[in-house]
Parts: sequence; C-alpha cells; structure tokens
Amino acid sequence: MTHEFVIPLFLGSRSPEEAKIALFGTCWDGTSSFKAGSRFAGYAVREASYGMEEFSFYQQESLLEIPFTDYGDLFLPPGQKERALSDIASAVNEIKSKGQFPIAFGGEHLLAYPLIMSAWETHKNLAVIHVDAHADIRPDLWDDPLTHATFLGRIGDQIGFENIKQFGIRSGSKEEWKIAKHFDTIRPFTIDALKSHIDSLGNRPIYLTLDMDVLDPSLYPGTGTPEPGGIFWDVLIEGLKLLRGKYLVGMDCLELSPHYDSTGVSAQAMAKTLREMIMIANTSAFQP
Repeated sequence: MTHEFVIPLFLGSRSPEEAKIALFGTCWDGTSSFKAGSRFAGYAVREASYGMEEFSFYQQESLLEIPFTDYGDLFLPPGQKERALSDIASAVNEIKSKGQFPIAFGGEHLLAYPLIMSAWETHKNLAVIHVDAHADIRPDLWDDPLTHATFLGRIGDQIGFENIKQFGIRSGSKEEWKIAKHFDTIRPFTIDALKSHIDSLGNRPIYLTLDMDVLDPSLYPGTGTPEPGGIFWDVLIEGLKLLRGKYLVGMDCLELSPHYDSTGVSAQAMAKTLREMIMIANTSAFQP
C-alpha cells in the first residue's frame, strides 16, 4: 500500500513509547438516569480536538511539546456494568505500571469509581477533589448502590468522606445534603475556596474527578443531566490551573453526550479542557 491510513487520535498524541501521560476514553453510559449518550463521547472529542489550537493561551504551552499518548477508547460492552468497571481498573493499572499518568475521559461519572479506587490502593492518604453540578453521594439510586449518582458515596464509604471535597455542587437529594453537611464536603467553586483547599493538602496525593456539567448548560448543553446555575469555562480553567505542580496521581473528565449539542460546542469544551489537563499533568511529580 502506498497510502497512509490515519486512526483519529487526540491532537498531538505521540507513540506510547514516548509518553509519560496517557489519555484514554472510558465511554459507557449504562446507569445514566436521565439522558444517555456519553458512550459516544470518544470520537466527538477527538474530532473536536482537530478544530482547536494546540497552543494554550491559559498556560502558554503547546500540546506538541508534551509527551502524551492517546490509547483510544476501551471496549466497554453496553449493559455489563461489572465488566466495564473491572476492565477500567485493569486498564488504569496497566497504564500506571508503565509509569504513565492516567487521564480518562468521556462517559458517565460512575466510571471514575475504579479510577479513584486504583489511586487509593497505591496512595492511602489520597485526597479527592470532585468538581460537578451533582453531589453523587446518595446511598442508592432505585435500590442500586453503585451508579453515576452514587459513586462518590461508595468512595467515601471506603476512603473516608473527610478525604473528599466537592466544588460546584448545586443539585442533589435531601439525603445527600445531610451527608454533605455532616462531613463538610461541599465548597463553592471559587478560586479562593479551591486555592484554600489545595494549599491545605500540602504534599498529599490528589485525584481530580471532573464532571463537565459543572459548567452552565448555556455553555455546555451536551450532557445527560444539565443543571442551570453553573460556572463559565474560563473560571473552570483558572481553578484547574491551581493544580499545576501539585502531587496529582490521576484525573478524569467525564459526562459528554454529544448528540444533545448539534453545534459541537460541548465536545469542543471537553477537548480544550483535556488540553489544559494534559498540560497540568505534565507539571505533576507523579509516582504510579
């Protein structure tokens, strides 16, 4: 063959052998309780990445100068929750065994569960920063204790709610509100509040889990559970930049359902957020 066939990967992706940061799609939506569709996030985000600049005005860096690779999407069979969670756990452990910093993206927020638990298994003093519109700490949803609306509660049960702080939360059940108040988990998404918390962590390992519906739905309509009253994208990025140079051990950027946004702006927002996260990860003193 004289022609070159290109598999679309995230803009600037290098070969795995060169990479110290690993991007991979976790695109599954089996417990979505309102509007499904985040299983289709992977291709939409990668396509959107080719419409953005590789250079970030926000961090004055270029993706082309950062050694990261895009492994593509994991195969996560619809309807098989336990297999999906197990396969994500196996994949992230394999990535870390190569000494690469893991960044997952795409699907429903339940998929953060195996990612965070993998980080906690290695770092028992892990601090979790949860950025989201929803609390996700209820004991169960329709008698299921492990869903996109409960995953952080199950993490809190194991690592201790005192090790979790939540930013941007503006929706949840009465029961979740009581839990959050009891454990003092919720903070406003302001630069001052986020900086105060990050500074308080010192040199502790940090995992960042980001649900893009923290953004106002007027800016990010491509999500299964839109909540009015969110933040603007530039505020999100200024907040995330506070993690530069901190001891990050993993990140995710989840909840894009691209079909609910015919403009493609939501996919573009996730792609650009991932660009900034890759640059932030490049500053971390990561130890798998």
